[in-house]
Amino acid sequence: MKKIIFTAIALTLASAAANAGFVTIDSVVPSQSTIGVVNSNDFKGTFAGLGITTYTLGASLGVDTAGTVTYYYYGKEAGYSNTFNSGALSYSTGYTPTTQNYFGAPIAIGTVAVGPGALDFNFCAYSSGTSLVGCVNNTQNDALSLGSLQSIAMNVTGNVTWLFWDDSGAGPDDNHDDMLVKAVFTPAASVPEPASLVLLGTGLLGMGIARRRKAAKAVA
Repeated sequence: MKKIIFTAIALTLASAAANAGFVTIDSVVPSQSTIGVVNSNDFKGTFAGLGITTYTLGASLGVDTAGTVTYYYYGKEAGYSNTFNSGALSYSTGYTPTTQNYFGAPIAIGTVAVGPGALDFNFCAYSSGTSLVGCVNNTQNDALSLGSLQSIAMNVTGNVTWLFWDDSGAGPDDNHDDMLVKAVFTPAASVPEPASLVLLGTGLLGMGIARRRKAAKAVA
């Protein structure tokens, strides 16, 4: 009986691991801030339809356990050619067309294995040919807020994060729609849902109690 109870309790406590996913990391000033998607973002209406109305600046993106991250390209509104890089993965928007919308059929950039902590990725902008305007990596982004020349905004919800790149934001075009990337995290080990664990634990306890009563009745 004691063994069964211990097993049920252990399974219930294990449910905390089922919450593994993306986290924001804010270790330098200015502190991260969450604002509404600005009106000049060409995809604001599309995101609103998906329930995404805010994004966070001044933070880096990380995960709280090992697993994989799959990245998808969704579009841009920019004259520059922007690139996204993570490990061996790389995707470039090209210069034309200046507006690209793949929300109906997103382009898979690829999948990388990750460990707990900050992720390794960056965005870069090119003004013509191979003329580099600048790059921002995930760690650097912790120090960048609205009004920075270049920065990455993000919307984090559990195992899904939207990354909004702004390739030249120090001005009226600070709208974070120059390259849109969606990241999906998959934990290394599949963890049962909390509700399933609770039901399993309750069932084990019930079985133990029934067995004990049956044994006591047999003795009587």
